[in-house]
Amino acid sequence: MTLVQKGADALTVLRSHESRRKFTGEKISPECMEAIHDAIMQTSSTCFFQFVTVITVQDQAKLKRIAELAGNQTHIAKCSHYLVFCLDLTKLMHFTELKPPFGLKFLIGGLNDCSMCCQNALVAAEAQGLGGVVVGGYKRGIAEVSQMLKLPQGVIPLLSLCLGVPDPEYEEEQKPRLPRHWIFMDEEFHDPYNADELKAYDAEMQRYYQNRRYNQGNDTWTQAATAMLPGTATAAQAIIDYLKAQGFEYF
Repeated sequence: MTLVQKGADALTVLRSHESRRKFTGEKISPECMEAIHDAIMQTSSTCFFQFVTVITVQDQAKLKRIAELAGNQTHIAKCSHYLVFCLDLTKLMHFTELKPPFGLKFLIGGLNDCSMCCQNALVAAEAQGLGGVVVGGYKRGIAEVSQMLKLPQGVIPLLSLCLGVPDPEYEEEQKPRLPRHWIFMDEEFHDPYNADELKAYDAEMQRYYQNRRYNQGNDTWTQAATAMLPGTATAAQAIIDYLKAQGFEYF
């Protein structure tokens, strides 16, 4: 898959998406970052609460530690700009009666807003010929990341984005997705599961992992998903404890 050319139309950018984890080391220009900020600013917002605060990290010591806490994702330490998308209730707390404990609706709204902002930021970056990869979370390290960023009660880091000038040598084919009819349905839900189709998809994913230039492996989709599930369960309590400390009590 070749890099998206700067100035490509929106559909081309969206159809060409591929996570980029190798960067040249060149810094993204202020003009490019301003365009990314503009895309974030205009993102839809739940009830127009404007929950999102974005913290940009470039300090190398911080990035190195965040990379470790995120599961040794070395690309974090080597990116140009690291954007942390936070649910921030402090804005509302200044002029309303909102105070801890915060309801679950705020967490859901913040998750929605941060996800949309992160996606728009990535699209805006790719439209300018840049590359990036979304970082889903910090698991047991979330409290340390929060302390590092000096987040007060009412603010939690939900999602992050590594951005940089992509290394032109790092080009792969796009990662295969599940069959389209497993994703898109009309009018109502129906279970699309088909053992033969899943077997064929697993074979396609295994070929992809075996033949890509970086981080080669031999997994199938079902093997990788099954292996990751226990890790999400063991990290749950640390995340719940952190959320309660930040004022989110309804679990």
